[in-house]
Amino acid sequence: MQRKEEIFEQKRLELESWLQRMESRLSSMVPIGHTADVLEAQLREQKALHAELHQFKGQVEAFQQLMQRIIASRQNEDTGRFKKIVEYVNQHYSRIDACVINRGKLLHSALSSLQNLDRSMDNFLGWLSEAESVLESLETEPESRRGAQQLKELQNDIDLQSNTHAALRSSSMALLGSLAPEDALMLQLRGDEMERRWQALNTRTLDLRNRLEHNADYWNTLLLSLRELTEWVIRKDTELGLASCQDDHRAFRQQLEDKRPLVESSLRNARQYVSGESSGDLARNLRRELVKLSDKWNALIDRSDQLSSRFEQNVAKLKQLEANLKESAVAVASLERMTLTWSSPRSAAEARELLSNLRILEQKLPPLQRALEEARLHAAMLGAVLPTAQAVQLEDCTARCRALQAAIRERHEQLQSSSQGEVSPGPSSVQPPWERATTPNKVPYYINHSLETTHWDHPHMLELAVNLLQLNEVRFSAYRTALKLRAIQKKLCLDLVNLSAVSEAFDIHGLRGQNDKLLDVADMVLVLRAIYSGALAQHPTIIDLPLCVDLALNWLLNVYDSQRTGQIRVLSFKVGLTILTRGHLEDKYRYVFRLIADPQQRADQRKLGLLLHDILQVPRQLGEVAAFGGSNIEPSVRSCLGDREDLEATHFLAWLKQEPQSLVWLPVLHRLAAAEAAKHQAKCNSCKQYPIVGLRYRCLKCFNFDMCQVCFFAGRLTKSHKLTHPMHEYCAATTSVEDVRDFTKALRNKFKSKRYFLKHPRMGYLPVRSVLEGDELESPVASPQHSDMHSRLEIYANRLAEVELRAASPEDEHRLIADYCQSLEGAPASPGQLMLVIDEEQRAELQDMICELEAENTALRQEYDQLQRGSVPHPPPAQHDVLAEARLLRQHKGRLEARMQILEDHNRQLEAQLQRLRQLLDEPPTATLQTRSVTASQLNQDTPGRVSQPPPPTDHR
Repeated sequence: MQRKEEIFEQKRLELESWLQRMESRLSSMVPIGHTADVLEAQLREQKALHAELHQFKGQVEAFQQLMQRIIASRQNEDTGRFKKIVEYVNQHYSRIDACVINRGKLLHSALSSLQNLDRSMDNFLGWLSEAESVLESLETEPESRRGAQQLKELQNDIDLQSNTHAALRSSSMALLGSLAPEDALMLQLRGDEMERRWQALNTRTLDLRNRLEHNADYWNTLLLSLRELTEWVIRKDTELGLASCQDDHRAFRQQLEDKRPLVESSLRNARQYVSGESSGDLARNLRRELVKLSDKWNALIDRSDQLSSRFEQNVAKLKQLEANLKESAVAVASLERMTLTWSSPRSAAEARELLSNLRILEQKLPPLQRALEEARLHAAMLGAVLPTAQAVQLEDCTARCRALQAAIRERHEQLQSSSQGEVSPGPSSVQPPWERATTPNKVPYYINHSLETTHWDHPHMLELAVNLLQLNEVRFSAYRTALKLRAIQKKLCLDLVNLSAVSEAFDIHGLRGQNDKLLDVADMVLVLRAIYSGALAQHPTIIDLPLCVDLALNWLLNVYDSQRTGQIRVLSFKVGLTILTRGHLEDKYRYVFRLIADPQQRADQRKLGLLLHDILQVPRQLGEVAAFGGSNIEPSVRSCLGDREDLEATHFLAWLKQEPQSLVWLPVLHRLAAAEAAKHQAKCNSCKQYPIVGLRYRCLKCFNFDMCQVCFFAGRLTKSHKLTHPMHEYCAATTSVEDVRDFTKALRNKFKSKRYFLKHPRMGYLPVRSVLEGDELESPVASPQHSDMHSRLEIYANRLAEVELRAASPEDEHRLIADYCQSLEGAPASPGQLMLVIDEEQRAELQDMICELEAENTALRQEYDQLQRGSVPHPPPAQHDVLAEARLLRQHKGRLEARMQILEDHNRQLEAQLQRLRQLLDEPPTATLQTRSVTASQLNQDTPGRVSQPPPPTDHR
C-alpha cells in the first residue's frame, strides 16, 4: 500500500511539471499573425503542440487508474485527497487542451479570411481585366449593331460589382493597420491599382455611352446638365464659406469627390463637341457653359484645398498652443507654490540670503515669459478659430505671470530695504575729495570738496570727456563717432556684457512689452546691477560693479535725460544699452526691431520713428548728429519704409545692411572693435608702420599702396595718393583671392580718368532724401522744424551787433560769419531743406542788399573821382570830412562784400552737397563686416558740435 502511494505522488509531480511546461509554451506563443506565411508557421506549431498533448493523454488516464486502485484498497479510509488531486490534474489538462484547440480554430479562421480576401481581390481584378477588354473592343467599333446592347450589359455588370468593390476596399483598409510595414505596403499598392482601374473603367464607360448617344437631344441634355452642375457648384461654393470646422469640411469634400466623375465627364464631352463644331447656337451655349463650369469648379476645388490646408495648419498650431499653455500653467503653478513659502527676514544677513534665492527664482521668469509670448503669437495667428477654453487659459496664465512679476518685484524691494539699502552702488565708486550725492528724485550727482563744485557727471566720466576731445582730430565723422563710442563702451565695460544677458535682465525685471513705461533711477540701478553681476562672475578682476553701474547710469542720463528729471522711457533704456553691448551686429538689429514689433512681427511708421529717434540721441550726445542727417528722423523713416505702410524684419534688416546715413556709425563701431587685434602683413605708405594694426586701407587706384587707420583718419596725403581715390577697408588679414581682386580693380582704375571718378562717386553710406512735405513723425520731445537754426541766427546776429559796436576789424566779422556758416551744417534739417529755407526766407533780403551795395558802390566811385579831380594841396575842413566819410563807407562796403562772398560760397557748397545726395547709387552693396569700400573725399568731414549740458546741480543736503 505504501508503495502505491509513493508511485502516485511521483506520477503527480511528473504530471504537474509537464502541464506547467505545456502551459508556458502555450503562453509564449506570439499573437496570431496577419500574413499567410506567418499563419501557416503558427498553425504548424499549434498542431505539433496539440499532437504532443494528445500523446500524453495516456499518462493522465494511467494516473486516474492508479487513483482508482488506491481508492479500492482503502475503502474504509478517507480518499478525498486523491480524488481532488486527480480532478485538478484533469481540469488542468482539459484547460490546456481547450486553449490549444481554440488557437487552432483562430489560426484556421484568420488564414481562411486572408485567403478569401486574396481570392476575392484576384477574382475582382480578373473581372476588371475582362471588362476592360470588352470596353476596348467597344471603343474600337462604337458604331456596331450590338454596341449599345453590350455597353448596357457592361454597365449592369459594373453596377453589380460595385458592392464587391466597396467590400474589398473596406476590408483592405481595415487590414492595413494590423499588417507589418512591408505587407501593408504591398496590400496598399494592390488596393490603389484596383481603385485606379475601377475609376478608369467607370469614366471610360461614361464617355463611351456619351459617344453612342451623339445626337442633338443628347447635347441639349448635356447643356442642361452643365447648367445644373454650374448651379450646384455655386451652391457648394456658398456652403464652403459656412464650413467652420474640419469635420464639416471633410463631409463637404466627400460630396465633391462623389460629384467629380460626373463633372469631369460632362466637361470632356462638352470640349469634344465644341472642338468639332465652331458655329451654331448650341456650340456657343455649350462653350459658354463649359467655360463657366470649368472656372467655377476649379475655383471651388482650389478654395477647398486652401481651406483644408488652413484647417491642418490650425490644428498643428492649436496643438502647439495647447502644449505651450500646459507647460506655462505648470511653470506658473510651481512659481506660485514657491511664493507661498516666503517669510519676512529677521536680519540683514537673512535678507541677503533670501535675496540671493529670489534672484534664482527670477531667472525662471524669462523662459515662462517667452513661452507665453510664443503662445500669444500662436493665438494671434489662429484668430477667430481659437477655442474659448484656450483663450481663457491663455489670459489666466498671462494674468498670473504678471501677478508673479509684481510680487517678485515687491519682494525684491522689501528684501533690499531689509538688507540696509544695498540697491544703490553707494559712495564706493568715488574717492575723496569726491562724494556721491542724490537729488530728491534720486538722481546722482558728485561733489568735489576740494574745489567746492558740483557736477552731474562722475569724475571718471569727466576724465573720459576730456579724452574724447582728442578724437576730434579724426577727420571723418563716422569714424570719429565710432571711436568715441568704442572708448565709452570700454570705460563702461559693456564690451564684456553679452546681448543675451542684457535681454534676459530686461525680461527678469518685467520690462518686456513696456516700451512707453517710465523707469526711475532706482529701477535703472536694479537692472544695471543684474546686468553687471552676470559679467562680474566671468571678469572679476576687470569689472568694478559700483563704478560700472554709476558710469552706465551717468551715460544713459546724459543721452536720454539731460535735464535730470530722473526718468527714462523703457525703450530708450533698452536701446542705449543694446548699442554698446557685445554681440553680432545683425543680432542687435533683430533685437531692436523686436522691441517695436507687434505680435504679427510688424512695425508701423510711429514705432520706427521712436526707435530711430532714440538711436540718434547717441551721436547727438557726442555732438556728431549733424553729420548723420541731424535730429530730423523723417527722411530715414521714409527711406526705410518706402511705399509700405508697415515694416517687416526682413525689410528692416535689408535697409540697415545698406548702412543708411543716419546709422552708418554703428557698423563702423563694430568694424573698429573687430579690427583692434588684427595685424596685417603690410606697411603703411604714410607713416611706415609695419605691420599695420587695426583697420587696413588699400588704394584701388595706386599699386601696392596701404594706409593704417591713424593716417587714414587724419586724412594724410602722399605724393601720388589723393583723397578722391577709391580704397578698400579690411578688418582682418587679407587672403590671396582678395589680393588678386584688389590688384585687378587697381589695374582697371588706372585707365579711368579723373572725370570718371567725379561722375561716379562712391559713398560710404546710403544717403536718404530729405523732404519737407508730409506729416511730422512722432517723437518723445516735440520741437519746431527750424527752431535750432533760428536760435543760432539770433545768437550770431547779437554777436555781430556787438562786433559792430566795438568797431572791430573785418577779420572778426569774417570769422563770425564763417562760424555761423559752419554751424549751419549741424542744423537738424537736411541740406535740401536748408536750400529751401534760404531760397524762401533770405533770397529777397540778399537781392535787396546786393542792389543797395551796388548803388552805394557807384555813388562812392563817382564821389571819389570828383574829389580826385578837384583836389587841392590844402583842402578845406569840409573836404577832410567827406574823405573820412568815404573811407568809412569803403570799409563798410568791403565788409559787406566779404560777408556776401562767404554766404554765396556756403550756398554753393550746399548745392553741391544736395547734388551728391540726389545721385543714389543703384549698384548692389558689396561690403561686409570684414571689408568695406570707401572714398575719403565722399566721407562726411563735419566738425563735432558742442553738447548742451544742464546747469550743475546744487547741493541738496
